[in-house]
Amino acid sequence: MKTNFDTLPQRKQTNCVKWDFLGERFGCTNYDDVIPLWVADMDFATPPEIMEALSNRITQGVYGYTILSDGFKTTVADWMNKRHRASVDPSWVTFSPGVVPGLINAIQAFTCVGDSVIIQPPVYYPFFMVVNDHNRSLVMNPLIETSQGYRIDFEDLQTKASLPHVKLMILCNPHNPIGRVFTYEELLKMGEICVRNGVKLVVDEIHADIVFTPHKHITFTNLPQEIRNQSVVLISPSKTFNLAGFQTSAAIIPNPSMLHAYQHQAEVNRTGTINCLGEIAMTTAYKECAYYVDELLEYLGKNKTYAEETLKSRFPALKLSDLEGTYLLWVDFRKSSIPLDDLDRFLIEEAKIAVDYGHWFGDEGRGFIRINIACPLALLQEAFDRLETAMANYTL
Repeated sequence: MKTNFDTLPQRKQTNCVKWDFLGERFGCTNYDDVIPLWVADMDFATPPEIMEALSNRITQGVYGYTILSDGFKTTVADWMNKRHRASVDPSWVTFSPGVVPGLINAIQAFTCVGDSVIIQPPVYYPFFMVVNDHNRSLVMNPLIETSQGYRIDFEDLQTKASLPHVKLMILCNPHNPIGRVFTYEELLKMGEICVRNGVKLVVDEIHADIVFTPHKHITFTNLPQEIRNQSVVLISPSKTFNLAGFQTSAAIIPNPSMLHAYQHQAEVNRTGTINCLGEIAMTTAYKECAYYVDELLEYLGKNKTYAEETLKSRFPALKLSDLEGTYLLWVDFRKSSIPLDDLDRFLIEEAKIAVDYGHWFGDEGRGFIRINIACPLALLQEAFDRLETAMANYTL
């Protein structure tokens, strides 16, 4: 393996959200000994090819206003076509400074104040925020817990999509936080329901590259034309290559009129300008670093296996949702000895691990936690050791 994933890079005191924002986020006064396994970025160094390309650009010495190169669209399309067997035309691609800004642009471009947007909780918590913050209403299509994992409530989705005030649906695939990778049949059925009811779809595919065998990511651009022509697909290299700080993503919009409306809204919101290093990072990642993704998946697979085996053998009261994609475990504490009202405090103060609390993802997430396993295995092992000790010593 070319990449060393076992070494923890220096992240403290670098203005790093994951390590340096613990006090503010979790309300703890002493967090020097807390292990951060929360926000979805990786504790791995980015590929050396990206660092070299950025270094070469930095030595140029001028960092003024920057425009996208002519190759930006082709780079994105080539990655999707080669990595995900997609059929993306470069003319469908436009820039976004991130997936969340892309969501905002789409909400404003394709809905009006007072319209409603469907989401599927428990789900990435900014989905709630971007709808509410722009005076649209949330309509919930909660995922259903079954003995085979989470499934889509298609009957409820059809009912909700048929409401006259529902104009848009936000889909997360691979799904954050539950780790589902939806099948072609599931995506097709969702798409058909939305088309039938005139509901546009915005699909967050930011975790598309992080999918474990035998599961396969099906990009929404590979669905039938009548479905993809009613959709916006948002992608980014940020999760795959640890590049979130460069604020460089892409929106893929096959329908020309929707693309025009989206780009107009991006111009209104002043979100069309790239920073001088962002495209270099993305282009290098997509053109030169496919090997890194393969090695990353191999390493994450080992962390995944360790977590699955450890939870089964040492934490029988905890239930782990099958991790099909993303590097985010979704762990059910509802049958543990820890009262749900005390779970947040217990984890940060007694176990000394910082995780995403399930209730952040909606009421359906109460009693769950999300654990980021994109870190050196030794750090993950220490976190589970701490959790085991804290649970054994817990008293009401």
